[in-house]
Amino acid sequence: MTKTHTTDHSTQSDRTGITSSIAHRLGLRGKLLLALLPPIVAILLVTGYASYTVSEDFIDIAVERSVKMHTLAMAHEMEQFFDQCRVDLLFFAQGTMKPTELRSTLEKHIHSGGTRYFELSFIPASGGQPFALIQHDGEIHEVPASEFGAIHPNPFEELGKLGSLKIGQVLPSDIIETTYPIPSDTASNRHIKTRILRFYTYFPGDETSPPGILFLSVKAKDVRNILSWYNSEESPLWAFPRSNELRFSYFLNSEGWMLFQSEDFNEADNKLTTYLARENFSGTLGKDGHAAAFRPNENHVRYWAAVKDINNGKSGLTQVAEERIGESAVNSFYFSYAPIRFLSDSTGRPTPFGGVIFVDRSQLPIIAGYKNLDVMLFVTAGAIALISCLVFWFGRILTRPIHALATSLDSLNSLEEMEEINLPYSGADITRLQTAINVIIRKVKQQVVEIQAKDETILNVNNRERAPLKRERETLAEAELSRIPEIIGIGPIISNMKVNILKAAQVEVDVLISGETGTGKQLVAEAIHAHSNRSDNPFISINCGALDENLLLDALFGHVKGAFSEAKEDRNGAFIEADGGTLFLDEIQSASPKVQQSLLRAIASRKIKPLGSDKELAVNVRIVAATNVDIPDLIERREFREDLYYRLKVVSITTPALREHRENIPMLAVYYLNQAEQLAGREKLDLSKGALAKLVNYQWPGNIRELVNCITRAAVMAENDIIQAEEIRLENDVYQPVAERIETRPAPPREIVETPLNNPKPTPPPALTSPLNVRQKEAWPHIQKKKSVTRKEYQDLVSGSLPTRTAIYDLQDFVKRGLLVKQGKGPSTRYEVVTNS
Repeated sequence: MTKTHTTDHSTQSDRTGITSSIAHRLGLRGKLLLALLPPIVAILLVTGYASYTVSEDFIDIAVERSVKMHTLAMAHEMEQFFDQCRVDLLFFAQGTMKPTELRSTLEKHIHSGGTRYFELSFIPASGGQPFALIQHDGEIHEVPASEFGAIHPNPFEELGKLGSLKIGQVLPSDIIETTYPIPSDTASNRHIKTRILRFYTYFPGDETSPPGILFLSVKAKDVRNILSWYNSEESPLWAFPRSNELRFSYFLNSEGWMLFQSEDFNEADNKLTTYLARENFSGTLGKDGHAAAFRPNENHVRYWAAVKDINNGKSGLTQVAEERIGESAVNSFYFSYAPIRFLSDSTGRPTPFGGVIFVDRSQLPIIAGYKNLDVMLFVTAGAIALISCLVFWFGRILTRPIHALATSLDSLNSLEEMEEINLPYSGADITRLQTAINVIIRKVKQQVVEIQAKDETILNVNNRERAPLKRERETLAEAELSRIPEIIGIGPIISNMKVNILKAAQVEVDVLISGETGTGKQLVAEAIHAHSNRSDNPFISINCGALDENLLLDALFGHVKGAFSEAKEDRNGAFIEADGGTLFLDEIQSASPKVQQSLLRAIASRKIKPLGSDKELAVNVRIVAATNVDIPDLIERREFREDLYYRLKVVSITTPALREHRENIPMLAVYYLNQAEQLAGREKLDLSKGALAKLVNYQWPGNIRELVNCITRAAVMAENDIIQAEEIRLENDVYQPVAERIETRPAPPREIVETPLNNPKPTPPPALTSPLNVRQKEAWPHIQKKKSVTRKEYQDLVSGSLPTRTAIYDLQDFVKRGLLVKQGKGPSTRYEVVTNS
């Protein structure tokens, strides 16, 4: 209760001090600024918004007029083009219907700069000779009547239009897909397929030719290119660069079919398309003779209203809202349309033949809005700066004493260094305020001392509480079911190492493990062996740093009887012992040059020669080497063979230092604390919050081996069930009791101390007081009957899915209790029941 009251009182004092500081900082100048700036800024914003709204309306009007003008200009250009086609057709109808004369007239028309028509054909009603003149690649080809069967559609079908034609009248067609036989020097069976617009007129006949129908065709692409021309920089309406927004136009007939859209003007031969025009529309795609044509459904009201106006000879424009697409900066577009009229009879009036729709997007309103915003911000900022200067100038004179008082308070760096202030200003208000502040300073300094003492007490109490390690224990339990239960830890570093172990285990290549001392390199080597195809064969470990040159050579390659004076019998070396399995060479950097040379020869040929023997023996062994130094550095100093290094480093795995995965320290501490309980004969030991924090924050130069020793030492020396921070003795601690300097470590689960062969029945150590666990109780009667057991047999007795690490831990516990004794090493290790004789 006292702690809560003190904290609330301190918080209230801090809030009061902050409020007072803010009030003194603002003072008169701040109040004037707060009173004047908001209304002035509001007036400027309202004025700017009003001017922007008015200008935006007029900009929209200007853009709409520009779009209308563009649309009407395209419609007028197409009307002029169609009318020119009408005039030229009537001109051709004034001559005789002889192929040679019409061909000459058509050539002269084209050569004089006239429209490059695709087709000029005459079909007599009866009698006479029909023919078709086709212009292709600048040449005019005559298709005689004998080849009309190869033309699609057959020109004779056009005779059906004679009944609707009068003399001097011209009727246009819809887009037609035609195929004409145009042989060439290299292809006698060449056919040309294209889409055209035809214009028909009646030929009344003369002295040489009977009456019939004469029609003139223009490629639909040439009509489409008029729209493309007006949408390009070559347009006669091009007056200024425009933004890169999507804009296009398209042509539609009186029935509402979209026939083609504008394309890139530089790609004049592109196919007719409508993909832009039909976007956001649903309807019918394709019609007879024109697969790209599109007719929207009737539910597109805006479109069909435009079609109705076009058929009535009206133009119009609508601004349509849309969501921004891609990098577009606009959220609306202009939908403008105009009719295209055709004068079929010079005595009548033009009637709508189709229409053109122009879809335009403009950034001009947005740019104008940004410019208006820039000006408004500039004016607002200028007004704020001017008013601020005036207020500052007038207020400075009035608030100088208060400002000096605030400066004195600001100069206080910390609560502990607070001193009473004394200003050289007179006046009842300033003196009263200064006195009040000095009273507060004295009280605050007194409370700071009290709060610091209480905070330290609270922190000490909290650090002595039991650390919450439930999640770590659950994770440890789950780890026993993982693929590599021997490796304890989570996080990307450990997970990556486990993945590398499994990958290395799947291939039959040599492996080099590098890492600092105490990071578990042998554990990784055993995991590679355990998960490889060699797991049922021996795993032999040799520490190259623990033996001199001759002993190491003998340990690796063995000897034959009589090889040297003490060689009383043959001895198999590690290569022979590990045949079919894995040979682990720890501290490989300690090997002498002679040993390195022998290893290189053995690894390269997979053959060895025991000492004193002239016979080479083939071995099938996988080499896993480990080092705690930088071998490339040794290579530069000529202390290690480079060729041996690359022989060993087929696959390399790095064991991380403990400081690189601190997130695993709590879990490892729990794991090794459980082992230390068995060794110390204690139960239910736990870590305090302070002890756990000390473990996590330490650098661990000795890595996991140092952590094991530290946890074991703390478990042995702990006074209570909760290990406190002061009971965790680290290398950088200034004081360490003598009793705790004795290194007492539990043997890790896979590093088992061997019993010498000449003492198969050592004196049993004192039995541990803790009871056997459930697995041990279940297996012990069977072990007593068999008199011995291996690790694999123990796993089968308890459960086939029992992790290897857990099985070895249980067997070691039997050894510590004096119930079993370990015989042999590696995969040939057996545990024999201790008998009292």
